[in-house]
Amino acid sequence: MSNIADISTGAYDAIVVGGGHNGLVATAYLAKAGLRPLLVEARPTLGGPCGTFEFLPGYRCAFTNSPGSFEPRFIAELQLEQFGLKFVRVDPTVVHPFPRGAFIGWRDRDRLAAQFDAYAPGEAERYFDLLSDLEELGRHLGASMFEPSPDLVHAARGVPDHLTGLFDRVMCGSLRQLLDERLRSEEAKALLGMLALNATLTPPSAPGSAVGLMMRPISLASYAALDEDDPRRAALRGSTGLPVGGMGAIIDALEACCLAHGATILKGAPVARILHASGRACGVVTATGNEFRAPVVLSAINPKTLFGKMLDDVAVGADVRREISAVPMRGSAFKLVLALDSFPRYAGLPTDVQQAQAAQVQFRIAPSLDYIERAIADGLAGRLAERPIMWGLMLSATSPGLAPAGHQLLSVNAWHAPYTLTEESWPEAGERFANICIDELSNYMPDLRQRLVGLRYLNPIEIEGELGLVQSNITHGDMLPNALFGARPHRKAHDYRTPLSGLYLSGGGTWPGGYVTGIPGYNAANTIINDLNSKQ
Repeated sequence: MSNIADISTGAYDAIVVGGGHNGLVATAYLAKAGLRPLLVEARPTLGGPCGTFEFLPGYRCAFTNSPGSFEPRFIAELQLEQFGLKFVRVDPTVVHPFPRGAFIGWRDRDRLAAQFDAYAPGEAERYFDLLSDLEELGRHLGASMFEPSPDLVHAARGVPDHLTGLFDRVMCGSLRQLLDERLRSEEAKALLGMLALNATLTPPSAPGSAVGLMMRPISLASYAALDEDDPRRAALRGSTGLPVGGMGAIIDALEACCLAHGATILKGAPVARILHASGRACGVVTATGNEFRAPVVLSAINPKTLFGKMLDDVAVGADVRREISAVPMRGSAFKLVLALDSFPRYAGLPTDVQQAQAAQVQFRIAPSLDYIERAIADGLAGRLAERPIMWGLMLSATSPGLAPAGHQLLSVNAWHAPYTLTEESWPEAGERFANICIDELSNYMPDLRQRLVGLRYLNPIEIEGELGLVQSNITHGDMLPNALFGARPHRKAHDYRTPLSGLYLSGGGTWPGGYVTGIPGYNAANTIINDLNSKQ
């Protein structure tokens, strides 16, 4: 598989550039359809942010903590469980600490409702009514997760009169205004604020900041819920369970699936340039000068990197290339992995939640919209967030093999640590921000520092260098209305095709965006398959 001499002599129907989860999904579907794809990955391992990485000796996990956003239909269609993928179905699925005690994300709707009503009388009805209205809006937008999206103007034409105000709030207004209008409690607002603004440098007071709440409704409108346990049925779940072995287990299963269907995978081979002739893509050349030929090339990397560094004006046109190359990448991701000698204890858990239950599930740190606003304002100003937003998971609770025997692994994604600092610099600021994060975590896990036996952190520049995430932007660009729908990544490249015939796009920089779903990979593969079939 790694013998370049053998690979270079192969005959391929398609070359996929980038072995992240979208590149692997695309390769799997291409191979399953009977094509002969070659997947070329720059790093020595697959998966990008979702692949397993050894942060400390014996402590292994992925950069991402997205245990359930991967589309369940792909697991079924690619039969990934036959390739070793298993899940632990935990209940609850999330812990979100608040000053008045932790919110527990039970799968039981009645248990959720009781917590909302304890925050403010009638809050459960208001909360679920808002979700229902967003789902109705999703059904009228005319946008599908599994097809190229129309532009926002076209999407608005199908919205009935009674939903136009909600459309305006979501697409043009602010998340804060929407939530202040519809909800009463700071807790309910913060829960939805974390969903809408995951990892973005957009404050809840900014126009368009509520559009993140539409991803789940559009998904539900795209295809019906698979069953009662479909993670899209409740906004706060987002989980079919926790993959045994962490997110890297999904990557391992996808790799095995690709190989079983006849795909070829080349690792440790950064692509330097897309080859083209007579107006068509015809292959790639690596940084070491090796050429691989195929009539179809699919890029699953950031479009900014592709158009800015791997293509020329002749291939795609000077204007398109310049405009996609100029798409801003405002990243602020910071990775923190803590090695612990035992599980820390949560403060503020309800009496009906055991410590072991809380240790198994994702936690989210952001107790109010004001807290979120301040953290993002710090990032926009080029400062380290003094009270950062965090998503964390005690992976060893459900996958003990990810930590040495008798020890635990706490994986934390922290925001906002801006790529470019105005008063400090990387890497010197890394230790200070790691301590800020640990201090904030200690408000909810009081014995955390006593349990700590080792740590490692990666600052935004290190994340960019290790994973190729431009400016440490995990979604390959802003997830805002002006950068979604028919504008992602460009109006002339929004349908997974590009101005260069035979060159296709996938990855987080395409519709429906940059979370760990696998949908862009699936959509791009099907676009290629349909185009090839139409020529027969």
